[in-house]
Amino acid sequence: MADDRNPSPDEMRARTGLGIGLAVGMAIGVSMGMALDNWILGIGIGLAIGVALSVAFRGSAGGRGDAAEGDVDDPDSADGAQDGRDPSA
Repeated sequence: MADDRNPSPDEMRARTGLGIGLAVGMAIGVSMGMALDNWILGIGIGLAIGVALSVAFRGSAGGRGDAAEGDVDDPDSADGAQDGRDPSA
């Protein structure tokens, strides 16, 4: 239960991104539903836009600096494990 009271920054970013994405997507969907005079189509489009926006908001901060310096593959490595050939071939 302590996890619900004090979420990690990543968990908070995920929850906020999901909420913002779905809220904006549904607002767009309701507007499109009224403009097209078709609520089902508008809600479907809004849900699709909302999911895409929530993924975009959630993933926008995840790609910066997560990899450690030792995790980078060196393309000039001489172990021959990349393509199965020896370095001299």
